Formats: sequence, C-alpha cells, structure tokens
Amino acid sequence: MVIPRVLLQLGRLVRRRRLRRAPIILMYHRVADIAVDPWSLAVHPARFDEQIEALTRSRQVVHLHELFDVIARGKPGKPLAVVTFDDGYHDVYSNARPILQRHDCPMTLFVATGAIGSGREFWWDALTRICLETAELPDQLDITIEGGKHHWLIPKVVDQAGRDKVYREVWSALRTLPYERQNAHVEDIAKWAGVGLDARPEHCIMTPAEVGDISDDLITIGGHTVSHPTLPAHSFATQLREIVDGRSACEQMTGKRVLSFAYPFGDHDALSVTAVREAGFEFACTTRAGCVAPEADVLRLPRLYVGNWSGDEFLRKIEDHLF
Repeated sequence: MVIPRVLLQLGRLVRRRRLRRAPIILMYHRVADIAVDPWSLAVHPARFDEQIEALTRSRQVVHLHELFDVIARGKPGKPLAVVTFDDGYHDVYSNARPILQRHDCPMTLFVATGAIGSGREFWWDALTRICLETAELPDQLDITIEGGKHHWLIPKVVDQAGRDKVYREVWSALRTLPYERQNAHVEDIAKWAGVGLDARPEHCIMTPAEVGDISDDLITIGGHTVSHPTLPAHSFATQLREIVDGRSACEQMTGKRVLSFAYPFGDHDALSVTAVREAGFEFACTTRAGCVAPEADVLRLPRLYVGNWSGDEFLRKIEDHLF
C-alpha cells in the first residue's frame, strides 16, 4: 500500500514536534575570549550570556541529577535542558558563574582533579602554546614516543595550516599515553621550543578552594577522572582507579556527594561503563550528539556541543542537532 504524502508529512511534523520537546544536555568547556582555540571549545562571555538567556527563555533548565526525576513527574511546561561543563578551567569560575547566577541557570561542572591547583595548564593547552602560538620554532621536531620515532618538519609561519597539522599529529600521539608520560613529552617539546610551561592567566585551572566555593545550590560538581585519560586505552584497574580517585577528590573539595560523571574526550568502552558503575556514579555523559530519549542509558547519556554562537544562532544550531 502506498502511504499518502500527506500522512508522511504529518508523521514528520509529529516527529519534529516530539524531538523539539525532547530533553537535551549541553556540553561546554570554557567561557573566555582566547586568540587560539584549535578545538573551538571557548564561548565568548557576551555570547554565553546570550545563549543562557535564550536557553532559560525557551527551556526549563535542571541539574543533571534531577533530570530523570523531573521527567518521571510528567510533562513540564517547557522542554527540559541540562547545562554541563568539562575540565575545570578558571574562566568557568570567573566568567561563566556570574552569568549563570544572573539567569538562575543550574549547571554541572565535571572536574579533572589532577590539574586542580597544579599551577600548570592542561597538556593540550601547553602543546597549543608551543605549536600554534610560538612565532619561531626550530626547523624540525624529532621525538620518540612509546618506542616509535617521530619526525616533523616545522613550518616557519605560525598560522600556516602546516603548523596545525603538526599540532594535531603530536596531540594524537600523546592522547592515549599515561598522564606522566604525556607531561614528560610536553616538557621535552617545550625545552626544544624554548617555551615556558607556567600557566598563562587566560588558561589557568581552578584551585581547590574555587571548586569548593563554586559548588552550591546552582552549580554541582561531577567527576571527570584525575588525569583526563582516554579511558579505553588503559586497563580496567587503571580506569577504575582514575574514576574512583577523581570522585573522592571532588567530594573532598566540596564536602558533598558526587553523583555524575563525564568520560574524558567522550571515550569509553564496556569496561569504562562498568568502572563508572562500580565507582558509585548514577549518571554519566558522553560526547555523542543527541537528545535524551525515554529509554536512555543513564551511564551513556548524549550531549550537544555548543560553539561560539549568538543567542539566535544557538537556538537554530540546537534544533539542527535534534533533526
């Protein structure tokens, strides 16, 4: 039987309406105005203000740990949304928090605890500084990583596409290594480049006192491991230790029970999910795009990436993600 076109159109409209009202979890990292942002993770403070204004106007924003209770109580007046941040950059404390307070918008901050109070930048930011923000570098980089010899010719022009290619290839070579070896390699590369590794003000990470202070009724803290590893690259014992120790550190800094977790880089496998469950977390977020379906796995929740968009563009992009 041929389904009449009008019925197909009606079905699409019904699906669009259902998806438009589906709960969503938003994924942020930074609220800052930075010159070099290779992964497009920073949202300018003025644009973040526009986004949160648009979000709270169009949706009911709740804490991640409240989401499924609100869903269970029945349909709210507005579609539901959750705001999350990863990592623990200081600009979340200094720039994002006042905006969230002004709009009375709750948020969950997933903290990679090993970097908190370290006085260092995340290794990927230090690598960005070396490869993409240093005007003059030696002609070539030769380095041995996990027994493999790597060789890169370095373009002289800092904004040349070749510099970005080198950066991403070095980043990929370091991504799955243990934390200590990541830092050791970055230190070696910094010496090669003649670049210091003290944290620059615009790339600082929060202190333990700031994590404790930001944890209140509006902002809750979640786990993000200790050293932000690519979890599936490591043994189950290492994954479990990273997840458990990260949760313990969060609870020590805040004095509160930590219920939620986000997989670093979004990377996870079955062992990762088991480790998160054994560590006592009730919810866990990935970086997979999508809305929160009624049958969603609470330890593999999807999130929507948010870029440096205006408020109107933000609403259009969110709808594009859903459809």
